[in-house]
Amino acid sequence: MTPPVLQSIAEQIRDEARIRVEGDWEIDEKGRWHLAIVTHLSVAPSQHMPGETKWRVVIGPNQPADGVFIYPDAVGGIATTFRHQDYNPEPEPGAMWRDGKPCLERPIDGLGRDQWEDEPRELAAAALWKTGRLLQWIDAAAADALVEEGTANELPAGVGIGSKLTLGFREVFEGLDWAASVRERWGFASIASVPGATKTWALTELLDDRSNSIRRFEWGTSLAAAPSSIGAVWLLVPVLPVREPWDAPKTWAQLRDVLLAHNVDLVDIMVRAGARYRAGSRKTATHQLLIGFPYSQRVGEAPSRLHWLAIGKMPLAGRTEKRDGFRPREESRKLWDRQLAGSSKSLTWLRTENWAPDQLQSRGGVEPEVSSKKILIVGAGSLGSAIAENLVRAGAHRVGVIDGEILVTGNLVRHVLSMNDVGHAKADALVRKLNAVSPNAALQSFPMRFDRGMASDFAENVRGYDVIVDCTGSDDTLEHLSDFDWQDEKTFISLSMTWGAEGLLAFCAKEGSFPVIDAKNRFAKAGAPAVRHDEANVEAIGCWHPVFPAASDDVQQWAALGSKFCRAAIIDSTRRLRYFRLNASDGVEVIDV
Repeated sequence: MTPPVLQSIAEQIRDEARIRVEGDWEIDEKGRWHLAIVTHLSVAPSQHMPGETKWRVVIGPNQPADGVFIYPDAVGGIATTFRHQDYNPEPEPGAMWRDGKPCLERPIDGLGRDQWEDEPRELAAAALWKTGRLLQWIDAAAADALVEEGTANELPAGVGIGSKLTLGFREVFEGLDWAASVRERWGFASIASVPGATKTWALTELLDDRSNSIRRFEWGTSLAAAPSSIGAVWLLVPVLPVREPWDAPKTWAQLRDVLLAHNVDLVDIMVRAGARYRAGSRKTATHQLLIGFPYSQRVGEAPSRLHWLAIGKMPLAGRTEKRDGFRPREESRKLWDRQLAGSSKSLTWLRTENWAPDQLQSRGGVEPEVSSKKILIVGAGSLGSAIAENLVRAGAHRVGVIDGEILVTGNLVRHVLSMNDVGHAKADALVRKLNAVSPNAALQSFPMRFDRGMASDFAENVRGYDVIVDCTGSDDTLEHLSDFDWQDEKTFISLSMTWGAEGLLAFCAKEGSFPVIDAKNRFAKAGAPAVRHDEANVEAIGCWHPVFPAASDDVQQWAALGSKFCRAAIIDSTRRLRYFRLNASDGVEVIDV
């Protein structure tokens, strides 16, 4: 029996002049209730949006968690994909509706917090709200007004859906200049497997049709060292290859037609690429196809960079391939490649991502003034390692780490490293870990103490850093920072936890050498707790060796504030000491000393 709330919803939908309800609620084997409705435009119909379309209002069994959604009906629903709509393929046999759900929610709804948006959650109100939004959506689709100038640009929904393989590329603004100046419009591409990752690759190099390098992508240390091989054909097109209204090509023939409309001859490219492959030593020519095009971040804006789409398999004829009814010669294989380009074989779109620093840091990153600097972390202990990790993850990728100690198991109580790193130099192990944090990370390690005895070649490398961050908590290191001949002005930052991790002392200055006398005077005036040797812990049974008392969450708390202080100090290096300390209510108070 249909629940009363659903009966009430159907009656209220019937009151809408532009909607006709067909039949009654039905329930499927998954417990989902669905109601067929027919909507009518209030604007002129278009080629892809007729005046009358059929839809299914679908309500899951667990409310409000399952929500209310509206899908095109399997018979009489729209058969194409528009902007702001899920991929809308042919329905499975026996299905009552297609998968191409229009985006009726407000964009903020994707963040999943009720208080951040005003869409109703009560079932009846939500169903009526969605049907009202549907009427607005079909009118906008018919009028080609689903997006406005200035809104975020989106790729067609079918690209990369369900792909188990991801291809990363690195495109910054300068890529458009390269595309405009390069003579070649197609060639071969080298890709590399991301070390340690699963089914994740990176585009490393573009070559011309004779395999001469014409563009290398600037990756960080980890990816730059990864072995790569020619695994794709690339081509450049003037615009995003899309079928009207906003549908990714589904077959080779559809892709051929879309590209030909922009004067790109896919058939010719595939025939020539296959011949080049077979002229080499490779027995197989099944590779990816990469399609690059200028792309704008927002609708109506000029393109800001190149974007790449990838098709997973382009099965060109192999060098020794034979087929029944054909002579095993090159002309036959060229014919097969030509036939593939015009075939109805389905395309497998891979997931592609732009791993340029500004794109990856869109979730949150350091300021440009910080990411452009080379930062040297002096001391890779618990605080220094956490500070370094925070900065690298936030987008400061040119970081050096100097520390002369070896990691021991006891360090792991509050260090960011793991058992795999025990016995290794802290600097080397930390740099190895952080170079794997980002495809753009390019860290350098200096497994030695920072003191007057540094070899001249290391000293010269150290002078190349713009920002020096001391995390040793050692007065001797501050003296060495002061005595060292930097030969240029640097931003100096000193971070140290007070006894028992009660607080954090954060000092900064921009000078030709570290102002050690002033820094020590300010530290003394801060009023931080004195060292209590009677409260120090013993590291292990044996000789007396005190260890600093602090838990991992203490270190992480001060590392978070410390890394924020670093960012602020790089932007404004006015000499200052800031004392962050816990108060009685476990909050943090800030004292300027």
